[in-house]
Amino acid sequence: MRALGKIVPTIGLFAFMAGCERPGIVQPSAPNVSSVALHDAMGKPEIDPTWANGKTVYMIGPKMIENARETQPNLYKHAEELYLLVFPQQGLPTPNSPPITLPSGYQPQCNPCFHPGLPAPFVFHDHVIAGAPGMGNNGTAGAMKAPWKLILLMYKPEYVASPFFTPIKSEEELDAAEQAGNVFLPINQGGENAYEIETGNVLICPIVSSHA
Repeated sequence: MRALGKIVPTIGLFAFMAGCERPGIVQPSAPNVSSVALHDAMGKPEIDPTWANGKTVYMIGPKMIENARETQPNLYKHAEELYLLVFPQQGLPTPNSPPITLPSGYQPQCNPCFHPGLPAPFVFHDHVIAGAPGMGNNGTAGAMKAPWKLILLMYKPEYVASPFFTPIKSEEELDAAEQAGNVFLPINQGGENAYEIETGNVLICPIVSSHA
């Protein structure tokens, strides 16, 4: 595994992130439903580990509805949040980029994952959702259907470079980290939430057994 060395986002990366709310960057101007799911060499859909209330659950390879905020507003309104917590890289990742290991020994859940429609700067990431079936109604079991609105955050390089780094594993920890102000980069300066980029896209990702 490749160790994570000096991780400083490039100027070009910040320019990309600053434009993520504009049509043509993350969401295209024309609506599109991508039926392409990730598959392994045997044609089996990829199963993505995901943090929910501090536990690991699994989501089956996604189908993306791009620009759903405008094209399917009712679906978007009722979709739950799926947070991608990105580990910044010095260079632009490619499909040939090897996995990374943080100085703490932690490896991202997606290491890397080139989800359909996801720009390359965000492919090293963890997934965080509010809850999952079996966690009780107050743990959002009743709300965990399949549509998820995709929200991006990016860790600060110095935060993930700490030998004492531990990942954010729940929505409550994410909220506390945003309040602390020393965990995430302000990738949406001037927005309602400086740390979050709401892409406007929806992913259809059912939660399944790790053996699905």
